[in-house]
Amino acid sequence: MEERLAGKNILIVIPKDYYMEAEFDPILESMETEGATILIASGKMKDAVGMKGGKVSPHVLIVDAIEGITGDSYVSAGKGVRQIKGVFHGVILIGGNGARSYLWKDKLLLLLINDRHRSNMVIAGIGNAVPCLGNAGLLQSLEVTTESGNKKAVKELEANKAVMVDKPMTYSERIFTVQNASAVPAFLESFIEEVTKTPNK
Repeated sequence: MEERLAGKNILIVIPKDYYMEAEFDPILESMETEGATILIASGKMKDAVGMKGGKVSPHVLIVDAIEGITGDSYVSAGKGVRQIKGVFHGVILIGGNGARSYLWKDKLLLLLINDRHRSNMVIAGIGNAVPCLGNAGLLQSLEVTTESGNKKAVKELEANKAVMVDKPMTYSERIFTVQNASAVPAFLESFIEEVTKTPNK
């Protein structure tokens, strides 16, 4: 089987704790199957515990993911400089109850997704992580979806002038919003297609 994402780097951002396994697990598996280089980022370098007791060890802190995939630092003119090995062609934010506490207002995360979007890369928010995209200023006047019945997420998105729709998934301007875990399989197919179109760097 052809690995459609070989040579592509995908960043998966999870809340420090209380991430949604039903969103994370199939996404990780799909990205691995498609041959992507995957980095999992979080706000702490300890195991994140999922809503159902699952555990994930992040590879990097969100702050360290902003510059892309960094190699060993080397010294030039007496200052440590990071060597950039690659950029992220796609960023996926995983929801769960922890997203509101740990991701919505994470200024470094908002900076990171804004930067990746400006660089013509693909951004996705799943379930309770969708408001991050609004707080990063990316959803104004766009149709978006989030967990139905999640009043806080809806309120946050409306405050960012997003247009709420009750659909499994929305896609516009290289931004995906995904309602919940049941919409992940359909999302993955579209996301992979879009990432294959991103510039190789």
